[in-house]
Amino acid sequence: MNRLSLLTLAILLTGAAFGQDADAHVRFQQGQGNNAALQCAVSTYTHPETGVELVLYGVVHIADKSYFDRVQVDLDGYTTVLFEGVAPGKKQLEPDESLKGIGEMQGAMGEMLGLTFQKEGIDYKQGGNMVHADMNTDQLMEALGGQSMNPLGGIMGEDQMKAMAPMMKMFMQLGKQLTKNNPKMRDMLKMQFARQLGGDNPQQAKMMEGKFGKVILEDRNKVVMGVLADQLQKQKDGTIAIFYGAAHMPDFIQRLSKLGWTQTSKRWMNAWTIGEGIEETMEGAPQNRPEPRPSTKAAPQPQTSGKARWF
Repeated sequence: MNRLSLLTLAILLTGAAFGQDADAHVRFQQGQGNNAALQCAVSTYTHPETGVELVLYGVVHIADKSYFDRVQVDLDGYTTVLFEGVAPGKKQLEPDESLKGIGEMQGAMGEMLGLTFQKEGIDYKQGGNMVHADMNTDQLMEALGGQSMNPLGGIMGEDQMKAMAPMMKMFMQLGKQLTKNNPKMRDMLKMQFARQLGGDNPQQAKMMEGKFGKVILEDRNKVVMGVLADQLQKQKDGTIAIFYGAAHMPDFIQRLSKLGWTQTSKRWMNAWTIGEGIEETMEGAPQNRPEPRPSTKAAPQPQTSGKARWF
């Protein structure tokens, strides 16, 4: 496996989807010449028996700062935002070494490509409308049944990761220096990674096979649906957004469809702008995007985003 492939796998925790279909919430779009974008979708749903508008807000967790600035405006305007982030448990307070290493790799990756990490780009305490909707580390470990939390565990072992770590750090430091004053090289790298993240990739699919993928995507989504059901008991109008990695969205769509929710629109946003980027598009009816306002109907739980271990 070459260094670029490994880096791509490391940033799959950015929320990229696995395979492209009608339910995908991330895609690569090529424009004229060297202009392109990695785009994320925001889709709106309605239900015949409720006055609540539901928004699936798919994201990649490392993106342009300008993208997160726009995301923040959207989140501030929703009545309630159910957000992702595995919180510290009572038994497992700290991530294991492999997760720490991947976190460092993601940070270095962002710097090399001129991108911002989501936890630095989004204010989770602003507006009072944020509701934690995810597992904690104890629940995650129990669900995995002792299997490693390392997302690359199905592709390489711990010894291989440790052996590769120094080389990867050196590669990324070199890449950071090369791209610092060379926007064309930075765009070239962004283009290569964006093509892999926004398209079909067998290694991505392999990483999410079996129990690990089921827990990370499906079981965590079940937790969100439970929080959504509780919120719908209290909230009868306004907007509820599910703010999660784009890879989670196809499963959410299947679950919502069974419950009678119908998609009314899908808006594509440029998360990574390459060159001058491309035009963003809207499918279906325009979204009703309210002005930012304090929430009165959300029931926020204690903030855990500052200590969240997973995105």
